[in-house]
Amino acid sequence: MIYHLLSMKEWERAKGEGVYWPEELDKKGYIHCLTEEQLHSEGDTVLLKEEGDIILLKIYSHELESLVVLEDTTESGKLYPHVYGHINLNAIKEVSVYKGIGAIQKLS
Repeated sequence: MIYHLLSMKEWERAKGEGVYWPEELDKKGYIHCLTEEQLHSEGDTVLLKEEGDIILLKIYSHELESLVVLEDTTESGKLYPHVYGHINLNAIKEVSVYKGIGAIQKLS
């Protein structure tokens, strides 16, 4: 299981297109995700950077059509799951509004 945080606008676009392909994928070549432990320790920092509702995707990595690689691209000593390609929507098992680790409101 891996997790990804995104804006409501990005989520609405993904639902309309039938696949999640953010600008991040075009710029970096991958989609940055988090493990559950990383979500608990770092997830709230995303709230400080974004305006509006933040969406949390709970993703079954084994159902992704794209490759997932655990790697440390910033030499932080931490391995992050990076998805090298789009996220197919059927791999997303839960969608929630994320208002902090103690305040997650399930949407689906």
